[in-house]
Amino acid sequence: MPASAETLDDPGAEAGARAAPTEIELKLVVPAARLAEIACAPVIERHARNAGTVRRLNSVYYDTPDRSLWEAGFTLRVRSKGSACTMTVKSTAPVNGGLLGRSEWEAPVPDMQPRIEVLAPHLPKAFFAALGAAPLEPMFSTEVRRRTRKLDLPDAVIELAVDEGRVVAGAASEPICELEFELESGAASALYDLALGLLDHGPAELSVHSKAARGFDLALGRPPAYAKAKKSALRGRVVLDDVFAAMLVDALLHFVRNKPAAVDGRHPEGVHQLRVALRRMRAILKLLGKLTDSSEAGAFADEARWLASAHGDAREWDVFLAETVPPVASACPEIAGFAVLQAAAERLRAEGYDKARAALADRRAQRFQLLLARWIECRGWRAELSDKARAALAAPATDHALAVLTRQHRKVLAKGRHFDRLEPEARHELRLAVKKLRYVTDFLLPLCARGKRAKRYAKTLSALQDGLGRYNDVAVTAALLDRLAVPETPAAGHEACGAIRGWQARDLADLEAGLRALWDAFRAAGRPWTG
Repeated sequence: MPASAETLDDPGAEAGARAAPTEIELKLVVPAARLAEIACAPVIERHARNAGTVRRLNSVYYDTPDRSLWEAGFTLRVRSKGSACTMTVKSTAPVNGGLLGRSEWEAPVPDMQPRIEVLAPHLPKAFFAALGAAPLEPMFSTEVRRRTRKLDLPDAVIELAVDEGRVVAGAASEPICELEFELESGAASALYDLALGLLDHGPAELSVHSKAARGFDLALGRPPAYAKAKKSALRGRVVLDDVFAAMLVDALLHFVRNKPAAVDGRHPEGVHQLRVALRRMRAILKLLGKLTDSSEAGAFADEARWLASAHGDAREWDVFLAETVPPVASACPEIAGFAVLQAAAERLRAEGYDKARAALADRRAQRFQLLLARWIECRGWRAELSDKARAALAAPATDHALAVLTRQHRKVLAKGRHFDRLEPEARHELRLAVKKLRYVTDFLLPLCARGKRAKRYAKTLSALQDGLGRYNDVAVTAALLDRLAVPETPAAGHEACGAIRGWQARDLADLEAGLRALWDAFRAAGRPWTG
């Protein structure tokens, strides 16, 4: 039976347990065929103490029947290494606003059964709130051959674990082929330096998709989960330098978390959220570049734009197939050409996903992520700062946040002037300005305003962005239909294209009235901040 900290009555149960340290670990996923070569690259051999040790690790992951621990942000496993068994609880969320750190608690146990009581004095209350009185059940397991080596770098000591094996859930299994670099002492930037050195010898993908996440996906037969942007946790008199670091970590994590879902392609939100993350990243980098005159900020923004563009076709065909065609096909059953149209669109969607996957697999994209993560870790924007920029970064963030929000809010109002008479291109420019305001609002509004007015402002801004997005979808659909209505398309397919054009012409008239209402609501909400 699971025990809670309140019901533990054995004062010696915590013997052998240790308080939660922060595990700082960088994981790279590599192709199985290249694992041995990459794991023995010169940058590794040059710093390794010895050939290392090889062990077989068998782990069983436990949770309640409704997976309440996982949903609350914890994993629980018991691992055998030789004759010894260790129980480990980990948090799934990063700690201290970092990209790599996770909380970890572990203690020896006599066998492969979990014994929560040995860690009860150290685990957070949230763990027990999630566990409750529910029984623990095995969810899945991993079988890994691990080679570990100590690496002595000039500025750090790192343990390298080369993992090869599989995750198993019932009759299903998936291969594991990973390199994990755990920081034992020194600077976290050394992890990125090492990973970047390996890219010269083969592809290596930065990943935060844990073995536990893969196991739950496999056990439930579902695609990798997509992740939406988290609400900003920025509060109080935080300095601007820390705000930029936190915003960039948030955007980069949002991107990295959505890579598995985007590559998998079974849920359209994977690619969508990945592109949202890249757009948020670009907005932050442009703000930072404007303040610091950092050429690196501009270069990173350009790379984010390239990656987002590479996923554009996949996203547009996802929307077309999932949102545009179904209501028209359902309302017009007498038109037989929708199946032809959907088949052609599916082929173009597949080509779009091929393009997106190729971009993510490109070492240019892999290098971009590692370089950006290292730049954030080292606060690279501080290099060659003017006195004015240095003072701004060291000051409380509120004044700068107010200035940014006010400037972007005014830009939206200016671009939306004479809203009823705006041409499509002007509507597009307004939509882009609204999106940028939405992104900076997500991060900066909590520093400047709270309460009902702030919530109303955020809600009306979000609704306006969605409405302008639907309006833009009509223009995008017209371009997609042009690609489908080629001479070799059967007549029935052309008829279906015509039905969609007509349907959207009608929708456009309905959208117009709704858009006007959304614009009026946004203007009426007013700025919830002063300054």
